[in-house]
Amino acid sequence: MIEAAKNPFSAMEMWDDTMVTINEGDEKKRVDAKRYRIRYLVGESEDKRFVDGGSDNIEELTEKTVFLAPSVHRLSGDPFHYDHGRVESISGKTRISERTKQLYRHDVCEDHKTIEVIFESPGVECCAMSKEQADKMRVPLQYMAGYMLGKSEGMVKIALSKTVIDDGTEYYDNIHIIPESAIKQMSCLE
Repeated sequence: MIEAAKNPFSAMEMWDDTMVTINEGDEKKRVDAKRYRIRYLVGESEDKRFVDGGSDNIEELTEKTVFLAPSVHRLSGDPFHYDHGRVESISGKTRISERTKQLYRHDVCEDHKTIEVIFESPGVECCAMSKEQADKMRVPLQYMAGYMLGKSEGMVKIALSKTVIDDGTEYYDNIHIIPESAIKQMSCLE
């Protein structure tokens, strides 16, 4: 693995309460669950609104919003990019503090439950460019954080989200299978 440019975006885990349908024999059953996702914090805003409460005073209401992207990428010599169409947002200071957790990178760790990988990814969408610019492009590095599912046959499997039902059973989705030969750097997130 080589040294790649450090990702300036910090990873966050966020979760929501949900209901899922599971099969128990011949019967389908709805159960409570939590859906977890790991995303990169790509922006924050502080929105200020004024509310007319029907009295002579207009009250000020402030609300924080965070913007999160599932992955970022970088072309050699260019700044970091991310797909603006896939950005999610969470609003409300209480919701942010109760349903998100900041994750920190560790170069070495023993248990790889959540990881960040930096790998060469030809499938990354980029910005608009001319035909000549596109012809000169090289494979960009993609930065992705998720839940480690395992390594086998030279492949690393990472899920960007998981659902945990109330009995503790975990289900993963948005799974990426990445050749180990394309990985430039890997670190643990805690």
